[in-house]
Amino acid sequence: MLIKTFQEISKEDVLEVGGKGASLGEMAKVGIPVPPGFVITTRIYKNFSQEELPADVEHEIYQAFDHLKAERVAVRSSAVVEDSSSASWAGQLESYLNVKREDLIKSIRDCWNSIHSERALSYAAQNSISEEDLVIAVVVQKMIEPEASGVMFTVNPVTKNNGEIMIEAGFGLGEYLVQGIITPDNFILDKSTLEIKNKNIQTQEKMLLYQNGKNQEISLSEEEGEKQSISGEQVKELAKLGVKIENHYGRPQDIEWAIEQGEIYILQSRPITTI
Repeated sequence: MLIKTFQEISKEDVLEVGGKGASLGEMAKVGIPVPPGFVITTRIYKNFSQEELPADVEHEIYQAFDHLKAERVAVRSSAVVEDSSSASWAGQLESYLNVKREDLIKSIRDCWNSIHSERALSYAAQNSISEEDLVIAVVVQKMIEPEASGVMFTVNPVTKNNGEIMIEAGFGLGEYLVQGIITPDNFILDKSTLEIKNKNIQTQEKMLLYQNGKNQEISLSEEEGEKQSISGEQVKELAKLGVKIENHYGRPQDIEWAIEQGEIYILQSRPITTI
């Protein structure tokens, strides 16, 4: 198959859908709240990355997009040799948020091209990854419009304490947090009891939101920015999902999440590579 929905994917399908795609499919199968999506498999990349897509392939991609019933999607690179227990391609390959139907094919091609960027080739050389293994799938996922988003580590990445979970959270889309533009709220929980052991609430001066047809920086008033970005109950619900994901994979996880209209969604999970 040229395209696979998350429901058709498991962790055994890395060669077809890459590490990110396999993880999303696996989580969807076991009931983790993952936004719906599909994967442009490596077969399409191998056959058509250097030429025009045939009309029937484009038609299949657009059909899958329309089935999501989404105005916009996230388009993310998913490398076959990514996110092992010792290495992660995070930050090396391209991802695009709030992609409309008319920009879908271009965004897919831009993801394909990112596997041969200077930084990706340098990363591959540093990790002894051969050029023939530089094969990429592309994840297309319904776009979440979050009031808050962030990351979660099922082992404290600072102290290496396996009995603690760390959650970082900020208002709006998670790009500012990932890029270090904002200092997120930080929560440390006891993994066994899910009690919050420590929290550090930061003042957030700006956030990134999709408005008027594009991602826009929004200034926050002092009163807005001083608020805790997610509730204590949401912190514990996130931690509960983190424990479930870690138990499923059998190893500590680095998880991206978002909250839309009070509902928690898991956007990605990969092994922690720094422990």
